Amino acid sequence: MNIVLSDETIDTIRTDLREHHAELYRKAYSDSESREVLKSVLLAKHKNIIDSEEKAESVLREIVGFSFIEDLIEDNRITDIGFNGTDLIVEGNGISKYKIESVTEADIHKLIAKFANSTNRELTAKDPILNTSKDRLRLNAVHKQNAPYGTTMAIRVSRPYLALNEENWNDFAPNYILDFCKAAVKTRSNMIIVGETGTGKTEFQKTLISWIPFEERIALIEGTLEMCIKELFPDKDIFSWVASNNVTIEQLISLAGLRSHPVWIIVGEILGREVYQMLQGILTGHRFITTGHAVDARAIPKRLLGMAKMGYQVDDKMFLDDIYNYVDFGFHLKKRNGRRFLSEIVEFNSDHTATTVFKQVITKDGLKPIIGKLSNQFHERLIEFDCDYEGLPAAPIEEGIRL
Repeated sequence: MNIVLSDETIDTIRTDLREHHAELYRKAYSDSESREVLKSVLLAKHKNIIDSEEKAESVLREIVGFSFIEDLIEDNRITDIGFNGTDLIVEGNGISKYKIESVTEADIHKLIAKFANSTNRELTAKDPILNTSKDRLRLNAVHKQNAPYGTTMAIRVSRPYLALNEENWNDFAPNYILDFCKAAVKTRSNMIIVGETGTGKTEFQKTLISWIPFEERIALIEGTLEMCIKELFPDKDIFSWVASNNVTIEQLISLAGLRSHPVWIIVGEILGREVYQMLQGILTGHRFITTGHAVDARAIPKRLLGMAKMGYQVDDKMFLDDIYNYVDFGFHLKKRNGRRFLSEIVEFNSDHTATTVFKQVITKDGLKPIIGKLSNQFHERLIEFDCDYEGLPAAPIEEGIRL
């Protein structure tokens, strides 16, 4: 939807709304009903220049919306929108990364100001880093004082739907790994998903959550409201919490998560000292699925140790003993040519080793699947939880994914 009025006209309309419809104008930033009422005001009061619903919506996007961002996110494939100081870059799942040259730094300043105003935050020389979220858009911005080539901005788009599902699973991994993942959830395995930014960790996490039954309560803990699993899975028993300036993820794990009788504690992303409380939760019998960053799946235990030591004095060996004994599987995701895929699954062993369960190796012809093995302990849990999973195939039974 293109803007149909000049900047001067938009500013005049904005001033009029602020002066004569101040309360409605303020609410329209965050309330969809107020925004619809404001649209009616525009159509009635400025009908000489706003003569259609489309024009009214276009003006609203500029005044109380997120302007060009709203046009972009109508494409459900788009997941990341970034401004590197000079260019707007768009990325997504199943699309090639591309550049939009018509957006200027001044446009970005206006957009950041809208985010800041609507969430009671600010980006200034004294407060040069802004992290905030609004309407399923998570924004990070760095002030031009600390960005020599211009203000930078990164937006992550989240949506209340499963981008990874059983219908498109074969683009991510072979179908026999789908069966394994369902079995891992049914046996209440502790799982940690790692990979670079944009590899689909959260989407994979949401897919795993989709197989948790109503009988097993979920406590979801996020830094920003992103996963939307209460909307995705209304029939599940989900406690959903978001950290704030006053309550940390660490506190939500220890003071709320462990006391709300969940089977699963789902932490959207682990970044630091909260790992220690996550491990305490695991040691008390709670099950965890979380995401983080590590160079590969085998690096997960030492990454967890490093994060825990950001806030606690821990004995390295005892900590790693607990991780290798009680964290069951590590998953590593990658992205190549716009395609997200499962790179590797490992199972952690009590002797501080990790066994390859599955791996996809990049070759000139695409991805070559390699099948490993599962432990006797996992097969015992299959029996304990009455899971009819028959195990991994002896050899690859499907062609690899072409990148």
